Amino acid sequence: MSTKRSQNRKEIRSYIRIVRNSVTLTKKYDESNKIVRTAFNCNIIYNAKNIACFLSFDGEINTYPLILKLWLNNKNVFLPIVSSSYSRKLFFVPFTCKSILYYNQYNILQPFYNMKDIILESDLDLIIVPLVAFDCRGVRLGMGGGFYDQFLKNWERKKFIPIGMAYDFQFVNYIPRQPWDISLPIVLTPNKIHFFHQN
Repeated sequence: MSTKRSQNRKEIRSYIRIVRNSVTLTKKYDESNKIVRTAFNCNIIYNAKNIACFLSFDGEINTYPLILKLWLNNKNVFLPIVSSSYSRKLFFVPFTCKSILYYNQYNILQPFYNMKDIILESDLDLIIVPLVAFDCRGVRLGMGGGFYDQFLKNWERKKFIPIGMAYDFQFVNYIPRQPWDISLPIVLTPNKIHFFHQN
């Protein structure tokens, strides 16, 4: 990625989304299966019990193979709910093979749920986080809605560990950081587990 492009958040987001949406079906299939193998080489994922994930959107790497593998390994999987009642608020609810999904106001699939289904943050072991780009410091650039930035704020003081999930090409040298941006300790890509030192 050029120096000019790496200096502008909007350009980074636009460029990566274009590349991401141009990935062929064959490549998507191969990469999504490779990232499952990478994930299960990560002890933090292998040893976790309650795992929040996401359903792919806007060309994101396909998470269904990973979710299936988590189920097969007796992991409890949870998906995000974008609340229409609270600004930029995320909740997480159970996701099983019997869950019924619907499209929310952002055209993203999420499960039907009752308030009693919402899992406490303190009961989550890790959260697999979507992203548009990440850099050599683990700085995460999202879609711009701020939902995950808000949920992950001060994550270091909480029990769960956030782990990004992306294609290898979503790595960029530098993302100009804003005060609300979250640095991730780990990002999974099909070919690598990226670990980042947290200051």
